[in-house]
Amino acid sequence: MYPHIQKYLDLLHEQDISSFLVTNAQFPDKLREIGKVTQLYVSIDASTKESLKAIDRPLFKDFWERFLECLSVLKDNQQRTVYRMTLVKSWNMEELENYARLIARGCPTFIEIKGVTFCGNSGASGLTMKIFHTRA
Repeated sequence: MYPHIQKYLDLLHEQDISSFLVTNAQFPDKLREIGKVTQLYVSIDASTKESLKAIDRPLFKDFWERFLECLSVLKDNQQRTVYRMTLVKSWNMEELENYARLIARGCPTFIEIKGVTFCGNSGASGLTMKIFHTRA
């Protein structure tokens, strides 16, 4: 997480400007230190260790433990929190019970569900522009 984020947030709030902070749930210690934020988002890209590794290709070996700890930190946070859940057909949409457990763990104020916008080819990902519906 950006090391001067709190200073930036404070400057915004001094000017009565709302702040919306999005995190990938990999820095629980920094998340604990965050002060006032108008709305704190956490990206929930998958609901299991295996699918999170496949979708996000995390940098840290303990990525799942960091992820879960961040969600626990959110539960204790006394401000508006949002799970930004990215659902990708054939990748992570079949994990509903696991998502329910993550929701119970962090108790977010809101849940935002979004899809993926495909932006070209990548050898690092198997995402495609495959159409999953028929047009009338």
